[in-house]
Amino acid sequence: MGGSGAASVIVVGAGVFGLATGLALAEAGLKVRLVAETASGLTASGVAAGMLAPAFESVLDPPSPDSLGLLAAGRDLWPDLAGRLGVALDRSGAAAVGPDDWLGDLQARFAHLGLETREAGRAEMEAWTPGLAPRFRRALVTLEDWRIEPQEALAAMAARLRDLGGAVEAGALAARDLADPPGPVVLATGADRRLAALAPELALLSPIKGQILWRADQRPPSRVIRAPGAYLLGSGGGLLAGATMEAGRTDLRSDPQAQAGLRAALSDAFPEMPTGDWVTRVGVRAASPDGLPLAGASRRPGVFLAAGARRNGWLLAPLVAKIVTAAVTGEDGGRWAPRLDPSRFAPGAGEVLA
Repeated sequence: MGGSGAASVIVVGAGVFGLATGLALAEAGLKVRLVAETASGLTASGVAAGMLAPAFESVLDPPSPDSLGLLAAGRDLWPDLAGRLGVALDRSGAAAVGPDDWLGDLQARFAHLGLETREAGRAEMEAWTPGLAPRFRRALVTLEDWRIEPQEALAAMAARLRDLGGAVEAGALAARDLADPPGPVVLATGADRRLAALAPELALLSPIKGQILWRADQRPPSRVIRAPGAYLLGSGGGLLAGATMEAGRTDLRSDPQAQAGLRAALSDAFPEMPTGDWVTRVGVRAASPDGLPLAGASRRPGVFLAAGARRNGWLLAPLVAKIVTAAVTGEDGGRWAPRLDPSRFAPGAGEVLA
């Protein structure tokens, strides 16, 4: 596995898509060279919340009306991957807190999708986290949504890839550097227009800047808390709150003005929480026109894509890795491969992939 006689593949990008795909390729017996301009901990994956949340993503911000099955398929691959990596999955679930009319709407959406929830009262809510707004009297809990610690998981992926003989290198590869590669190339770089000449599908991706707030001086909740306009969870020994969605922005600057809505939502749901001294973490994600990743072969022969997750990179990473590895090795990518095929936006593709 990964020996001198194995086929070689270059993976560009060290976010969760790049590392998960590189690892899957190495486990399939290929010799992997992963090259990344940005260290994994500084990618959008590294500053993310690590939520594996098919339920809440389907009711709050679905990439498409029928996305639940796809998102759940990604989540269901995580126990096996986490076991191989030796990292923990938080399967305590997630809870929505907020006004009764908002919770009622969420409850109806969960029921429409066939997802079970249970109600929790005020005493249980206060046990999860102190400082909730007194007017919030009940919560909705789902056990469908899990979470993983991003930094720990990224480091474990890189370590296992090296253990399998793969190389993880810092550096930038431009299209000219990949014009005549010795083997397949997987682009897991997000909305990097510099490589669009190598893979024309990358031109479809648009950037989305996200800002997340973190602090170490407050007790983190015992499970993920969702409120209107914000979420709160424990991460890295502190309290993490997110997140902004700033379409079209690629800068990595902390922007308090863009955080105004997030901070207002936090103050509304947690009025006793300090408003200052948050540390801002910034990442730029990529989104395809339908909000789902590009996973599979590019129109350019020998080039494969693992990009464009929008806000579900962690959730879908094992599924994307499986599909891309199948495409590289000439195997069947499974049920969801056509749904994520990079060619789905080509004229006439809709009838085939509907």
